[in-house]
Amino acid sequence: MTGSAIRVFCAVSLGTALAVLPVVGWAQSAGPAGSSKKSRPGCTIVAQPDRLQDLTPEGDLLLASGRFAKLAGIRLPDTPPYRDQALAWLRGQAGQPVLVQGEDSRDRWDRVSASIRLSGASPPLDLGHGLVEAGLALVDPGLEQALCQPELLSLEATARERRLGLWADDRYNPIDVNQVDRLQDRIGSFVLVEGRVRSIGEREQRTYLNFGGLWAEDFTIIIPRKTWKLMADRGLGAEALKGRWIRARGILQSWQGTALSVEMPEMIERLEGSRPPR
Repeated sequence: MTGSAIRVFCAVSLGTALAVLPVVGWAQSAGPAGSSKKSRPGCTIVAQPDRLQDLTPEGDLLLASGRFAKLAGIRLPDTPPYRDQALAWLRGQAGQPVLVQGEDSRDRWDRVSASIRLSGASPPLDLGHGLVEAGLALVDPGLEQALCQPELLSLEATARERRLGLWADDRYNPIDVNQVDRLQDRIGSFVLVEGRVRSIGEREQRTYLNFGGLWAEDFTIIIPRKTWKLMADRGLGAEALKGRWIRARGILQSWQGTALSVEMPEMIERLEGSRPPR
């Protein structure tokens, strides 16, 4: 597909979705009370000017400075047509000047993890925000030191409520912990799971959130000691979670039934009330 064809495709398939949702620039971004970027370690890095030169087939961004980057805090869909639409939208931004905010440390694929916005756009457009708002990316802070844009969760929730993009597909929507067959089918995939915490097992190295009476068969959330302490410090300890409906996200594992390993507090959201939302 030619570059011009890609841009036409983006305008047709994504224009409406992006038009109805507000664009949130960095200067306007605001998470929950007490969750500003300044209060989060590793989130006060100065943005550097660069240019988005191209996109790799894997969805990594090639910058004019020679660096490869991935958008921090999000995950592109892993199946068509949504992955194709997300990649096409990103390719449509190639050649534009950008501001890159992220540490210069590289992952094993030689990528920096960064928030990137188009510096020449009016209003300013954060690429991660644009994808999440259009329902073409999921929030995934699992490999980050901190979720520096907590507002991404609110943007995702709005896209999910409006069934935009991938949220029109049941494969991506949250799975109830009692849907055992559906959980088994999604092992190895990034998923959202919802359910009521029935019991909590705190051990020296990790904590287990149990969602059923048969620990060897039911769904479990595994939380390392460091993450559990951070959660407790934020008011998400055992007393706040036991008996509550929560939503968790991560790569689904086959472990005594199915399980998620949660590395960051933001990967768990406490839902309203003690019953599932209608």
